[in-house]
Amino acid sequence: MKKLLDRMIGSLVFKIALAIVIVETILLGLFGGYYVQYFGAEIDRRIAEQISAPGRLIQDEQLKVSILSDAAQMERLLGRHLQQAMAIGFDGTIYHAIDPLLVGSSINVMPDFPQDELRSNLTDQVLFTTNDNGDHSMVSITPLFSLNASQPFMYVYLKVSTKGLEESQRQMQSVLLVGSAMCILLTSVLIFLFTQHTVLKRLITAAQFVNKIQIGKLSSRLTPMGRDEIGTLERGLNAMAESLERRTQQHKIAQDALRDSEERFRDFTLSSADWYWEMGADLKIAFASYKFYQLIEEINGSPQGQSFDKLGLHSEHSEGWHYLQRRLDAHMAFQNVEFSWTSRTGEKHYGRINGVPVFTLDGRFNGYRGTGSNITAQHRAAEEQQILQRQLATSQKLEAVGQMAGGVAHEFNNCLAGILSFAEVARAKIDDPERVKEYLDHVISLGERATSVADQLLMFSRRRIDQPTNVRVQSIFSEMEKLLLTLLEHRIELQIWSNEPELYTRVDPTQLSACILNLAINARDAMPEGGTLQISCSSIDIAPLAQRVPDEDDEIFPANIAGEFVVITVQDTGTGIPDDIVENIFEPFFSTKEPGKGTGLGLSIVHSWVEEAHGFIKVESIEGEGTTFSVYLPRSEAGIETARHIDKIDNLPGNGERILIVDDEQALRTTAEIILQDAGFRIETAKSTEEALDLLKQTELNDPFDVILTDVVMSGRSGPQLIIEALRQNQRYGVVFMSGYPARSRKELDKLLGNYVFVKKPFRPAQLQKAIHDAIALRAERQNS
Repeated sequence: MKKLLDRMIGSLVFKIALAIVIVETILLGLFGGYYVQYFGAEIDRRIAEQISAPGRLIQDEQLKVSILSDAAQMERLLGRHLQQAMAIGFDGTIYHAIDPLLVGSSINVMPDFPQDELRSNLTDQVLFTTNDNGDHSMVSITPLFSLNASQPFMYVYLKVSTKGLEESQRQMQSVLLVGSAMCILLTSVLIFLFTQHTVLKRLITAAQFVNKIQIGKLSSRLTPMGRDEIGTLERGLNAMAESLERRTQQHKIAQDALRDSEERFRDFTLSSADWYWEMGADLKIAFASYKFYQLIEEINGSPQGQSFDKLGLHSEHSEGWHYLQRRLDAHMAFQNVEFSWTSRTGEKHYGRINGVPVFTLDGRFNGYRGTGSNITAQHRAAEEQQILQRQLATSQKLEAVGQMAGGVAHEFNNCLAGILSFAEVARAKIDDPERVKEYLDHVISLGERATSVADQLLMFSRRRIDQPTNVRVQSIFSEMEKLLLTLLEHRIELQIWSNEPELYTRVDPTQLSACILNLAINARDAMPEGGTLQISCSSIDIAPLAQRVPDEDDEIFPANIAGEFVVITVQDTGTGIPDDIVENIFEPFFSTKEPGKGTGLGLSIVHSWVEEAHGFIKVESIEGEGTTFSVYLPRSEAGIETARHIDKIDNLPGNGERILIVDDEQALRTTAEIILQDAGFRIETAKSTEEALDLLKQTELNDPFDVILTDVVMSGRSGPQLIIEALRQNQRYGVVFMSGYPARSRKELDKLLGNYVFVKKPFRPAQLQKAIHDAIALRAERQNS
């Protein structure tokens, strides 16, 4: 039953019939309402004329006012629905009424009487309706005037019930509704029968035809039965069937060709070592070749419908996926995006993908197509090459240190021999202060000489912290001269000079020394039969590219270089460099030396450091005559050099400040304690970070420390870790780091050295005092800010 009802409601016949009923009902409602309103208004008008007629006749003296006391006569005039008829004086006395009991009484005894309508200024008849306990009535009040009077002396009051009118209206509405329903039914039946015969039957035939086409009977055709709209539809359906039959045949041919093409593509993708993929306009994977699908399924399930960043792959670069996402969002091609993944066996693999955007003929973005490949073998080969490079770099460093070993040992023995000799002599002359002071000065000088040798060793072991500063080049030459004389053999003559002694450049002095040393060793190896090595310094002003005159400028400089530069020249009289390899000498591992006598990294390291210092390097060589290396570094203003020697020890005394010395070396703790106590400071010492933290807690409330002097590298927790913990508890401490072997990374120390003081071991007393005063000053600035 429900199925039949649903079919009936969903049928076109039902919808047409329902539409006819709705339209006719609306029209009936509009016209019926109009007529009901019209007839109601007409009845109101007639009853109003009826009720007002006796009052006007009495006013015109065509009827006597006494007629109001004749109930039968008034009923004939106004009908059986008359409720009240009275003649009322201007003082409210009732003179005539159809109810004899009211004659002679006042209107005050009538509770619902509209006394406000009996106005002295009433000149015309008034009509209005009342509602007494649900009974609707119409009232007429007519004023009566005596001759030449301006005010009425009497009022005619008539009241008639509208009940008859309402009954007439209801009867008329019933007649209209019944008649309209019959008209609607009859009209609907006629229209439905006509529609059924002329429209629905042909539409049902067309629907049956469409069903045949849907199940594949494309040879079916309709017989048009007229030139009307349905006939046009029938002819259009026949044309559609013919087109579908023709296109189906073409589609079958295309499908066969596509199937062959897909089989070829599948064979290619299965046999290829690369991957193939495709994504839709939503940037989700729509197709993945077998090998790519197998790879992703192993690590993250099916790739279908996923974006690249959800496939379980990891970018090998911090900006890898961001770069890829930007290219995808901009619909731009991308190449060589590398990523990695971990297999089920825990082995790490590497891959690379490329992709190009796909657009439709009208320019609409339609997705991406791309390829990928497994580059694990290449990546591992590169890693092995990097390991080999590091090993070779270490080998080159050890080679240089080995070459220095003999000279360094000889230099240290000389220094130690002098120190021991002067110490013994000073002890023998203990009663002669002047001689003791002279001998101790020699001991200090020899100690500084040994310190410079140690600095060179630290430079080669890369334990120095890069600290660019204004460097006087002539000072670097002076410091390196002894070391160079040690490294160079007696067959090589060393010449060092500077055209301008006051030339400064802002670099790390140890790196500059390493640069010169590498070039000097390279020059030494180029002079196996001896020769002359010249190291000099000069300055040059390089004009911007737009101001250069090629015909006048003998030198050719890089296009982006301009300004004042310091030029350090290292020139030898060796074998020279052949023209065919001079352009390759700065490449890593390129060497003309025999196997085992060089790594080929020295010039590469020099070239890299010079570029990092915002300079450049040039080489000129004549085979058989010699080679000249010219290092160009930006010139800076004259400034205070890093190494400052303070000879007096009494110029920076303390004022009772509390100093905590932390070092795991007893001798250094004792030395620093004696220096600072003699200068007027109060000293406590600790041999470890834990002992120092306990002292800080014990004295924090009573007598806190002003400065913490700590070694950088200690057994257990380091000096920076001590300072971080101490400042976390209390920010009042000044801090001085001391180290002769600053092995901590530059990044770690930069967190602290920005606001704290560093002093290098071995230090002079005045240097240590100066560092303590600097730390106290920095502490005060920090507290004020």
